[in-house]
Amino acid sequence: MSIYPMTSAGRRLGGLALGLTVFGTGLVSAQDRRAVERPSVQRPTVDRPSVDRPTMDRPSVDRPTGNRPSMDRPGVQRPTVERPIRPATNAIITPRPMPRCMVRPTPKFWRHRDIMKEIQVMSRQGFIAVYPIGEEVNEFTGVSEFPAGWIAYGFRVPPGENIHVRLHHPNEGWFRLAMVNKWGRLEQGMLQNLIPTGNPEVNYTNPTKEVRSVYVIVDDPGWMSSKGNPFTINVTRSWDPAKKTVNDAPIVTGIWAQKKEDAKAGPEAKEAPASVQPKG
Repeated sequence: MSIYPMTSAGRRLGGLALGLTVFGTGLVSAQDRRAVERPSVQRPTVDRPSVDRPTMDRPSVDRPTGNRPSMDRPGVQRPTVERPIRPATNAIITPRPMPRCMVRPTPKFWRHRDIMKEIQVMSRQGFIAVYPIGEEVNEFTGVSEFPAGWIAYGFRVPPGENIHVRLHHPNEGWFRLAMVNKWGRLEQGMLQNLIPTGNPEVNYTNPTKEVRSVYVIVDDPGWMSSKGNPFTINVTRSWDPAKKTVNDAPIVTGIWAQKKEDAKAGPEAKEAPASVQPKG
């Protein structure tokens, strides 16, 4: 029985209400029917990688544990042990000829001229000639070995003291000084010489509690020094040799030796061929 009066307007309202009731009932029934008919099985994740296992088999890597020392980790430089070099013979090796530089050396040229490597090669064949410089000598002249283009001098330095060696020559820009220890390597107290100063000079401060011998290499790739035009070396010491003697440290040691004929005389000057003239 309709609650609306039996008029034309009431009949229309009653029909509309009935239609809404029927339509709403059918909509609810359809949603419930679809919910019942929808399967509860989850869709397979074919394209998605599984979280529980990796997509590819990777080799296992043994990670360093916290108990291992930090030096075992890659990328950490281990301290080098100064091992003695054993020459093949007891002979004093003559420096090998090296190509002459025909233009004024540039920083690029110095980087490619490896005197340290040359010394290491020679030290495995025999001993290298060195010219010891006494503590009373503050200035001397010299000539590089021909045709190698370099020569070595030895100095003694007391504990905690400093020595500065400076070269002078009319063609000063053609020279370079390097400093090494008795095994032909760099050590603490001379590493600052790796930074160019613009001058042919080196210095060393002895950080140990014993007298040390150091060796200065005069590098003359253009053969600019000669008997008529030698280079001059000035030596500045932080101690007074008259008050502090350092004659208990041998200079002829390690890979360095001295020829008997050069024990009292300095290096013999050797002239370069007159037909070869450098530029600059």
